Amino acid sequence: MELLFNTLKWMLDSQQIGISITELSKRLELGEWETQHLFQENLGKDPLRFVQDAFSPSLAQVKPSQISIFDLFEEKNGEIKQPDFDLDIQILQSEPTEIAYSIFPYFLGTVFIASNEFGICQVTFEDTDAGLTRLKKTFPKVALKEEQTELNLLAYQALVNYFVKKEDIPVLPVSVKATSFQVSVWNELASLPKSELVTYGVIAEKLGDLNASRAVGTAVGANPIALLIPCHRVVHQSGKIGHFRWGSWRKQILLAIEK
Repeated sequence: MELLFNTLKWMLDSQQIGISITELSKRLELGEWETQHLFQENLGKDPLRFVQDAFSPSLAQVKPSQISIFDLFEEKNGEIKQPDFDLDIQILQSEPTEIAYSIFPYFLGTVFIASNEFGICQVTFEDTDAGLTRLKKTFPKVALKEEQTELNLLAYQALVNYFVKKEDIPVLPVSVKATSFQVSVWNELASLPKSELVTYGVIAEKLGDLNASRAVGTAVGANPIALLIPCHRVVHQSGKIGHFRWGSWRKQILLAIEK
């Protein structure tokens, strides 16, 4: 996990646009087959294809067929595109009695996962948003404990299977402190099939208020469930990748993997 994370970050930082599989293998100190396997096993994508997509000028361009979120589930080639996971996002109606958190290795960086008795309440990347600090600010009066609960492990498995689906994940309950507007935005994001991009304006239109783009942007930025609620798929209409609370470089990696 750490090897792949460092490699992906290096490839972007040093703009390895023309790197060969031989050069990449030497840097990783792996054989060419092992290098291919490392990428395919975790990203579901060939390393050179990843590089090509990561630096593609069209990486964050919304295709005409994607302009309207109403059309995301139209049949194409006989198949109906479906979201990656079935999330049940609910607003916490009362303070939980206890929250359990776990820290896991991941090829996109160490992840912090927390859950209460009602569902998952936080998934964040440790290098940009200290998970325990944020959790204490969100739930200052709730008892916190470090424990790998079944729900935390289920969320982690969903992340592991995110790009290379190996098994079906049951409905993931999400129970967070939020406004009804925020949850409506997050539900729109959760309904997006993989590789489908959307703009703030399109989400605002879907929610019935064409002037709500800025409010949508604020809600997207407040998303407490990284990746599983795919806020990285929101881009500017201009084709710019845009801001990402867990790092624009990480958003570039995610879009390149899904392209």
